[in-house]
Amino acid sequence: MQTAHSKDQKRKRNRRITCQVKTEAEAKCLRRKSHVVAKRKEVNWLEYYKSIATVCPWSYRSFIMGKIITIPYTDNTFMTFASAFRSCKDMHGVATDCFVYTCEGKGVRWLESMVDEMNEEYPDAEWLYSTPEDNSGNATPIPVLIQQHRAKLEYLRDKIGYEDQDCTGSEDE
Repeated sequence: MQTAHSKDQKRKRNRRITCQVKTEAEAKCLRRKSHVVAKRKEVNWLEYYKSIATVCPWSYRSFIMGKIITIPYTDNTFMTFASAFRSCKDMHGVATDCFVYTCEGKGVRWLESMVDEMNEEYPDAEWLYSTPEDNSGNATPIPVLIQQHRAKLEYLRDKIGYEDQDCTGSEDE
């Protein structure tokens, strides 16, 4: 005779579906209930920021100085991080230049709607997104949302004559 507990265990086992995808770009995944857990793509952020230095001169230096914080996006913690951004400082009291939220599995429409929503919610920050779907040569290797200090970014752009460039700033340059 099966107990209620053993029936639940059996149902849970039956809901697990292991799938292996056939392309290199896709990761193996494990499906549990309606939640998909995918292997995260490893990103060499140092190499990425080096590669975009010609179009975004501040990003590489900002990254090596620890002023760009990379945070995996989760629904549970996103708004907490977004709210804390304006007061985030390192152990020496230096303000963070940028939060980069990695949003693996999110599409362009989702990223665009989040950018619009966050630019309204946090007018002192500038929100941008980047995704490999951009095919611009300067796009991030995975989808990301980018949160920066609006006034600082505008100051740096004006200082060197950039207009509407998607990059991170540091006043040290």
